[in-house]
Formats: sequence, C-alpha cells, structure tokens
Amino acid sequence: MGKWQLHRFFSGDDFIRRHMPPTVEYNSESLKRFLNNYKAVYIKPNDEHQGIGIIKAWKTGQGMYTYVKVRGKPAAALPTTDALHQKLGIQSKPSFVVQKAIPLARTKGRPFDIRVMMMRHHGKWTYVGMLAKVAGQNSIITNVRRGGGYVETVSAALSSAGQQGVAKKEAQLRELSYRICQRADRYKYSRQIGIDFGIDKKGNIWIIEVNYDYPSHALFAQLRDRTMYHKIKQIAATYKNGWKG
Repeated sequence: MGKWQLHRFFSGDDFIRRHMPPTVEYNSESLKRFLNNYKAVYIKPNDEHQGIGIIKAWKTGQGMYTYVKVRGKPAAALPTTDALHQKLGIQSKPSFVVQKAIPLARTKGRPFDIRVMMMRHHGKWTYVGMLAKVAGQNSIITNVRRGGGYVETVSAALSSAGQQGVAKKEAQLRELSYRICQRADRYKYSRQIGIDFGIDKKGNIWIIEVNYDYPSHALFAQLRDRTMYHKIKQIAATYKNGWKG
C-alpha cells in the first residue's frame, strides 16, 4: 500500500488516528484547501520512501506561494495556488498526497523527527530502540542520507528543544509504536517496522511514516553508544538462523 492507502488503514484505529496529520490525495483543489487551512504542507509521492520527491509548500507573508523540493532555497514565489500547481507539474499518475506540515521541534536550530525501531522476537513485537534524525542544512526532510543530516539520542534532542518530561514522552512513543504494530499485523506479516514520529513545538506526537520490512539498521550504528544497534543485529541474526521472528 502507498501513503494514502496506509493513512486510511491506520485511521481505522481511533487511538492511532489522533496522532495522524490531516492527509488527502493531491490535486489542485486539495492543494488550495490545505494551503488555506494550514501554514505549510508537504506534497509526497504516494509510493516513494526515504524522502524521495518530497515538496514543502507554504504561503509567504506577502500572500504569495513558494516551495522547496527536498533541499535548497525556496523557489520564486507565485501569486496563486493554481499557479503553484501548474509550476509543480504533478500529474495524476503516479499519485501524490498532500499533508499538513507539522511544525517540528528543533535541536540546535534544526528540525528533527524520531525513529522508533520495533522487531518481532519469538513471535512478539519488541521495542528495540529509538533515535532522533536531525535535518541537514536547508533540508525539508530528516532522511539522514538524502537530506545531509545526522542522528543523536532522543533525550538529547528533546532536551535541546526544551521539551518537558522526556522519559514520559519516550514512554508515549513506545506505547504508540506497539499499537501501530498491532494494527499493522492486520495488513501484512512483517518482522521489523521503523516508525517515524514528529514532535511539534507544543509536545504533541505525530506519525510521519511507517516503514515496513527493511527499516534502516545503519542509522543506529551512527550513535556513539551502539547498544541499540547491537541489539537490532542480534535479533536480526535470529531470522537468518531460522526463527520466524
């Protein structure tokens, strides 16, 4: 399933739905409606991952519209959302979604999100670890490789962002991750899921993306303390040794 189908699937759980940013299929009318309702939006390819092809668009203080594709400086401003739609040149195939942009908390002046790693171990979903993915300079995405960012511990990122109750926030992320995995079992069997969460400036938790099957292990190897990385590799090794997981 693509982003739109997954959004509808996870929206079937009331608890999960409360943490999902408003999202609809992209067209000129939905772009206009979202930019009228929200300060900024993300336009995402329905079937791509790892930050590929993502666009951020917003209304300027002068009432014009501009955007950035993945990384760089904003494009020349345009007078209307119709002009923006034409400039973007997005076709109906392949499909895209438009999503409210969450004003992410920042560490050292850069936005970050949080990757939670969940793995099936002896038949049960197990929390393995979490880290913060910090956006690179002038990047609208937090994908470390594509956006030129870096990783750090969640506690360091949340503390730097001035978030209160770090331990409680981490517990909430784990609870929501287990709920997502339980819901995901209705879709397909998977041994590992990497969930990307955004924390807004008010401390609210938002689901950005659910990565099935092959979420990055290497991200955790970039942390100074590699304990979580070693745990991930230990559990992954049991899959190769014949455990179903």
